[in-house]
Amino acid sequence: MIRALLIDDEKPFIATLRKLLDGVSDVVVVGEARSVASGLSQIDELEPDLIFLDVEMEDGTGFDLLKKISRRDFRVIFVTAYDHYAVEAFRFSAIDYLLKPIISTDLYTALEKVREAAGREKINYQLSVLMDNIHQLSKEKKKIVLKELDTLHVVQLDEILWCNADGSYSVFYLTGNRKIMVSSHLKEFEDILTPNGFFRIHRSHLVNLNKVKKFSKTDGGTILLEENVSLPVSVRKRERLAEMLAHF
Repeated sequence: MIRALLIDDEKPFIATLRKLLDGVSDVVVVGEARSVASGLSQIDELEPDLIFLDVEMEDGTGFDLLKKISRRDFRVIFVTAYDHYAVEAFRFSAIDYLLKPIISTDLYTALEKVREAAGREKINYQLSVLMDNIHQLSKEKKKIVLKELDTLHVVQLDEILWCNADGSYSVFYLTGNRKIMVSSHLKEFEDILTPNGFFRIHRSHLVNLNKVKKFSKTDGGTILLEENVSLPVSVRKRERLAEMLAHF
């Protein structure tokens, strides 16, 4: 019997995948997780044979999750709605993947490959190759274009400390005491930046988690960023922030 763990942040997708797997006699779903953090916990607790792993989740990627696990004694089938460079990496690494929405025949083909797979050593090698491929394909630092009046600024994500909501505007605070004001709501940038290591700690603040130096729950909750920037953390965001930083 193959013990499967489903890690995906889309509840409807989890339900669909569960329904498909219910019809497979030698697969039993032992658990679900909807984030990188909870996925790590479930892997430790359940020790699955097979993981269906989403590529992009709210608090990180499936690759982030794998980087945090030293003992990979399980099979992985990646699932993604994004047909981009990651799919090429899967192909180079001979790693199984499924594109959303899942087609049942593709699922059954992937499961057949899992059954025929030759031992744990092979999957560890494949995952190592995959991680190398992802690293090579994503070497170029990610950039974002910010429009300030009639000027377009091309900014690397690792230059951004945090973003601040100012009415219908967003103010980007960059390293080197620079800032850029953009005429777009913060929510628009939250959607773009959250999958790339940013987190909204407050209705007014979206921070780059790579720039966090310290998080204190005392005095209402504050976060300290590089360049000695201190920002408040809303009460309802504290636990999630702590969870994300613990596995970042």
